[in-house]
Amino acid sequence: MLIVGSLLALVCGLAYSAAAALEKREVLRAMPGARGLGLLAALIRRRWWLLAMALSVLAWAAEAGALALAAIPVVTSLRSLGRGGLVLAGHRWLGERFGRFELIGVVLLAIGGILVASSVISSSGVAPPLSDLDQILVAVAASLIAGALSFSRNGLVLGSAGGVLFVATGVFTKEIGDWIARDGLGSGVPALLSTPAPYLAIAIGVWSIALLQHAFARANAASVASANTVVSANGLIIAGLILYKERLATGSDLILLVVGLLLSALGAVALATAGSYEAS
Repeated sequence: MLIVGSLLALVCGLAYSAAAALEKREVLRAMPGARGLGLLAALIRRRWWLLAMALSVLAWAAEAGALALAAIPVVTSLRSLGRGGLVLAGHRWLGERFGRFELIGVVLLAIGGILVASSVISSSGVAPPLSDLDQILVAVAASLIAGALSFSRNGLVLGSAGGVLFVATGVFTKEIGDWIARDGLGSGVPALLSTPAPYLAIAIGVWSIALLQHAFARANAASVASANTVVSANGLIIAGLILYKERLATGSDLILLVVGLLLSALGAVALATAGSYEAS
């Protein structure tokens, strides 16, 4: 099951990377200076942007499956590794430049993802459901933090704000995946629809999409995705420890886990630092 969950996490990262590249391309070609709902209204009429949204839905479905089959640190690290492909897409398709720091970042993400996955090879993904109150508190906390960050005009800060929202949607995605994994589609979906998770996931997901479009307008795609990934990956790991009582590794596995997480974080920071810029 862990192997399937790991593969789904990689698919999730690759699909998000492809979607981000398409979103960046279409943001640059959409209505100049548009913000908020105006920007989304301009983008929704563009077929390539709609394809990006379809890829995002595919990535979300893969993430839900991955979170139900593997521990959160495995999913976040391998998802980050998949997103490393955005550097190449940005260079070849969007005309974004990258050098040795970006390459170092991709290598660090790869090594970190492998170490994290190997350190928790026996971990289970399915957890007891959160209470409705806990789900609402997660949404409120993420909204307050992201709302404060969203006033910035810096692309990396906006990408980080989207990452905060991704922590919340990641929690709701895990709830959805776990319900279906535990009870199947027939019983799991009706029970799931009686909880706040699917509705909060949609509402916060739409907000995160809007934030990312503004971030893509102000910094290159790899930088925005990396800032987003650092926040969302580490935030989800913390959520796993607090909300789902995931067990920390012990002994040599704990060393592998810590080193892997550090390398993954350093890799994402290297990508973001090397490629960031402010739009004029």
